[in-house]
Amino acid sequence: MTFFNPQPGAAPGSVTNREVLAFVWSFWMKRRRTFALACVLTLVWTGLDLSLPMASSRLIAAVAPLPADAPRAWLAWRAYLLLFAAYAIVRNVAFRLWARIAAFNMEAMTNEVFGRLQAAPAEWHANHAGGETIRRVVRAMWGYDAVTDAFTIWLVPSLVVLVGLCVALCWREPVAGLVALGVVCVFVTGSVLLTVRYVRPANLLSNRRDGLLSGMLNDSLGANGAVKSFAAEPREAARIAEATAAWRASILVTWNRFIDMGLLQNLCLLALLAGLSAAMLNAWTHARADAGDIAFAITSFLVMSGYLRNVGENVRQLQRGFDDVSDAVALRHERSEDVAPMNDESPFTRGRIVFDDVGFAYPGAKRAICEHLNVSIEPGEIVAVMGPSGTGKSTLVKLLQRLYEPHHGRIAIDGVDTATVPLNALRGAIAVAAQQPDLFHRTVFDNIAYARPDASRAEVEDAARAAHADRFIAALPDGYDTMVGERGVKLSGGQRQRIALARALLADAPIVVLDEATSALDAHTEQAVLAGLRERLAGRTCLFITHRPSAARFADRVLHFADGRLAEGPLAADSLHAASPGARPNGAPRYEHDTAGAA
Repeated sequence: MTFFNPQPGAAPGSVTNREVLAFVWSFWMKRRRTFALACVLTLVWTGLDLSLPMASSRLIAAVAPLPADAPRAWLAWRAYLLLFAAYAIVRNVAFRLWARIAAFNMEAMTNEVFGRLQAAPAEWHANHAGGETIRRVVRAMWGYDAVTDAFTIWLVPSLVVLVGLCVALCWREPVAGLVALGVVCVFVTGSVLLTVRYVRPANLLSNRRDGLLSGMLNDSLGANGAVKSFAAEPREAARIAEATAAWRASILVTWNRFIDMGLLQNLCLLALLAGLSAAMLNAWTHARADAGDIAFAITSFLVMSGYLRNVGENVRQLQRGFDDVSDAVALRHERSEDVAPMNDESPFTRGRIVFDDVGFAYPGAKRAICEHLNVSIEPGEIVAVMGPSGTGKSTLVKLLQRLYEPHHGRIAIDGVDTATVPLNALRGAIAVAAQQPDLFHRTVFDNIAYARPDASRAEVEDAARAAHADRFIAALPDGYDTMVGERGVKLSGGQRQRIALARALLADAPIVVLDEATSALDAHTEQAVLAGLRERLAGRTCLFITHRPSAARFADRVLHFADGRLAEGPLAADSLHAASPGARPNGAPRYEHDTAGAA
């Protein structure tokens, strides 16, 4: 059995380095003045660093002749110390500015990426594991930091120093300067080409497998209850072991390619040492260089070798940062929903719902969920939607919320086409309590009040009473202040559903959707909850999806689904009421069928 699927079709690398750099640049420009000042100070400390070999050569030139020129030597000594002190101070200030820029921009980038993830459509989230997505967000945040450090603090200053030293060497000894310049050009060009064409493909693959591993870990740990229920720990361990082995293989390839680059760079440094020392010795033997020139050449080599190593390392770091940020850049190319803040006034107040000739099929599905669907629900009406599993009942809710768009037809609320309304305004008018509620790792109070953050404690408690949740909440260790655990793991299924019901009631929306929202409750508790809900839902339109015929008593009428459309079929209430379909004895609901659906 193969546990690990690396999904080779999802090839990374569609985002270019130029796009990533433009993305990072846009964040640098958010703090233009600080960025400009940091750049100026970086150039200043780079220039001071460049002057240190020259200052040291003057000091040696002053003390080398006999008798020594003491005043000149002390002057050179003081100049050297002052230059180094200025270099250290300016560099420290520049680093503080870069740290400030990085911290603010990492915050801004994380918030932007999170906003884009929230605006991603439901289909995108259905195809991306949560753990993998989280890993990519975190990696992108630190990738920005790596790019900023490598590019602005190290790479550019290093190139400035290297070019400056080559020019200074050319001025003192042209042959030595040309040798140094040639080696620097080969070193930098080779590092860039090898990184982009040799290292990057391996690094992208290891990043991909790193994200998949994070997603698999999250998936396994998040379903720990199922793992324990089926004694599947060995299977999960084998699955994770296979994924970690794939990650290990890919990361080793990446690291070995980085090491290969290091070998080439060391060969370039050897060529620099040999060429520079030979040129200076030749100049000395022909009396074209003195002790100060030799000292300058040696100091220059030491400085250049350090900076060349920095260039090599920072080219690699820059590429790693580019690869890490590329996922954030790719999000800009994804389709996003309009999640602009709502205006104060909602266009929906009554809650009349009309599905007019609606057709829809999920992407890649062989058949449509519904075709030519026509449904009309009046304001304040409670309508039960029944039918076999998988026929499209919950799809109605998704279409109503525009989590998916119909392929044809229109959906209107209060006469307004939902496709013309901002999503937040639409979804703010629909309160949903689902079969599998989404609860946060927060308190009971926070989870209920999520529907209305400004709700008072009394309002939250009132909603909980209406959902028959107040008794079990009172029995929790800290009552409404009890943490429910990740996804509400500390609560039972029925308790989670009643928290979701309370949240939907608190929203005070004109439309309430109960999507199998009482399926985890026993029949007695369900009837008690539904009886209480009916009073609270007075004046609101309610769409009640259920499999239980007994729950149909709650509704004013029933829409029976078959094969994803409204069609003729056996009445769900036949087992409860021996009455004609049009009659409503003892308050039983009225049942309707629509044969307008296409086959």
